Amino acid sequence: MLKRTFIHLPGVGERTEAHFWRHGLHTWEDFLDAAEVPGLGRERLVFLRSGVKESLANADNPAYFGPLLPVAERWRLFRRFKQRAAYLDIETTGYAWPGLQVTVVGLYDGHTMRQFVHGQNLEEFPQALENLDLVITFNGSQFDLPVLRAYFPSLEFPPVHLDLRFILSRLGFKGGLKRIEPRFGIHRPPEVDGMDGYEAVLLWDRHCRGDYTALPTLLTYNREDVVNLETLMERAFQLAENRLLGGS
Repeated sequence: MLKRTFIHLPGVGERTEAHFWRHGLHTWEDFLDAAEVPGLGRERLVFLRSGVKESLANADNPAYFGPLLPVAERWRLFRRFKQRAAYLDIETTGYAWPGLQVTVVGLYDGHTMRQFVHGQNLEEFPQALENLDLVITFNGSQFDLPVLRAYFPSLEFPPVHLDLRFILSRLGFKGGLKRIEPRFGIHRPPEVDGMDGYEAVLLWDRHCRGDYTALPTLLTYNREDVVNLETLMERAFQLAENRLLGGS
């Protein structure tokens, strides 16, 4: 999908991109091989070729494309950089920030699930973000990432953030994570099925008051919040790609 993308080039929008596709320019290589492009003058063609060559030179650099792509279209980067992507979700002592406590951070790279717990290993979390290209959340742009930035002032996130809440919403899947999951065949274990963020807050409070069963349940809940994002991201990418390329 990335090499079919042209909307990161100056002055190229979705209509122009679709125009390129209709004329057989499906990839950057196709564009560079074309002697001419209908609708483009010679000067404009030379200018865009320069941008395409720069894109090819940066094909493995997500930091190059992130600022150039509209936020709503950054999902296009997922397949190219998924091997260095991670799914993230946090638990806290409430919803009003700054001032709330981060209790658990869950991070899953598609192979290994890591959880960072306040009072145990939370301070190790920033290091876990090193060498990642993408971070994927659900509503993270509104909550998780701002809270983590406030909690870890020197925290450096990966170059690109994909927020599934808005990617899925544009595909017609609106509402919270727990409402959307069953529509993709995702069902949570009985011990956390139906649990919400408020109950997660209460679980941490019970843990702090000595309930030894509370933390394992909270970690299971957090794990589901994180691991299920992989399935949703994969399916969202497929749906978005099919919708975009259906007429090309």
